[in-house]
Amino acid sequence: MRPTRLLFVLTSPVRGGVEEVVLALLQRLDPSEFRLALAAPSRLLDALAPDLSGIAVDTLGVDVQSWLHREQVGRLATFIRRLRPDVVNPHLFRSTLVAAPLARWCGARAVVETYHGREGWRRGPVRGRFFADRAIARLLDRVIAVSEAARTFLVAVKGYPADRVVVVPNGRDLSVYCPGDGREVVRRELGIDPATPVVGVVGRLETQKGHTYLLAAWPEVRREFPDARLLVVGDGSLRGDLEARALAPALRGSVVFTGFRPDVPRVLGALDLLVLPSLYEGMPLTAIEASAMSLPVVATAVDGTPEVVRDGETGRLVPPADPPALARALRALLADPARARALGRAGRAHVLARFDLDAQVEATARVYRDVAGVAERLTA
Repeated sequence: MRPTRLLFVLTSPVRGGVEEVVLALLQRLDPSEFRLALAAPSRLLDALAPDLSGIAVDTLGVDVQSWLHREQVGRLATFIRRLRPDVVNPHLFRSTLVAAPLARWCGARAVVETYHGREGWRRGPVRGRFFADRAIARLLDRVIAVSEAARTFLVAVKGYPADRVVVVPNGRDLSVYCPGDGREVVRRELGIDPATPVVGVVGRLETQKGHTYLLAAWPEVRREFPDARLLVVGDGSLRGDLEARALAPALRGSVVFTGFRPDVPRVLGALDLLVLPSLYEGMPLTAIEASAMSLPVVATAVDGTPEVVRDGETGRLVPPADPPALARALRALLADPARARALGRAGRAHVLARFDLDAQVEATARVYRDVAGVAERLTA
C-alpha cells in the first residue's frame, strides 16, 4: 500500500504556536505511512529549515493569504496538481479559505481544516457573519479543533456540522521540559541576578498576544517589586512599537526583549512565573510548556486557556484586556513564592497527564486515515 500523500498549507510568515504544531507533525508522522509536503511563505520555510533537516518533505514557498494573490494561488494550484495529495490540511481559516476550494478544484481527495481558535480580525459573535465559513465547511471532510472551546465556537457560533468536528488537544514533547534547567546559565547570559524576580511572556509579538496590556500592568508590579524583570520572548510585527513603549520612565530598564529563541525550555527555566495576556487562544502551547517546567501561569480566561490553566489550582486566570487585574495576579504570586511553587507543581502534573505529543500525533493520524479511507471508498 502506497503512503498517504499529505499536504499542509500555512499562510503566516512568523513561526509561532500553529507552526510548531505543524512542525511536530512533520517530524513525527510515520514516513512509511505518510508522504509529506508543506506550502508556506518562504520566510517561514527558512525559519523551519534547521528543524526539518533530514525529513523527507516537499516544500513550496508561497503566500496565499488571499485569492487576490493570483500568481501565488496559481503556483499553489500547480503544486497540488503535481503532488496529487490524498489529504490537504490547511491550518487557520485564512489558509482554509483559499486551500479548501483550490484543493477540490485540483483533485485532492480529502480536505481537513485544523482550527486553532477565534480569528482576531473577525468582528462580533453574530452567527450570520460567518456565511463564508459555513460555505467553506461544505468542502471539508473533517475539522480538527485544538480544544473543546474551539469546537464549541465552531459548532455553536460558526455553524459547522457537529459530526465533522473532532477535538485533538495540542501536545508537546514534555520529556525535554525539566524544571530548573537553564536557570543560572540563561540569567547569567541575560545579565539578570539569580535572586531577581523574573516574569516571562513567550509568543509572537502580535496584537492577539496582548503584550500592550501586560506593559500597561507592569508599572504596578514594579511599584511593589522594583527590581523585577519582564522577559519578552518572541518576535513579530509589534516588536518596534513594544520596545518603544518599554522606554517609558515607569518601564525603562525592567523589560528585556530576547527575540525568537530556539531554546524555549531553557528560557522558561530562568523564570519565576509565566504570563499569557492573550485576547484569544485556541490551545496555548506556551502555557503547556511553562506548566511542564513547574511554573505557575497567570493567563487570561479566553477560549482554550482554562483547559490548560486551572484558576487557583495551577495558576491564576484574569479577564482579557484588564491591566489592573493582570497586575494584581502577578503581584500576588510574586509575593507568595511558596504558593507559586505549589501551583507550578500542580500544573506540571496536570499537563503531563493530558498534553502528550505522541497522543496528539496519533489522534491526528487517525483523522487522516479516516478521511483518506472515506475518499477511497467514495471513488472506488
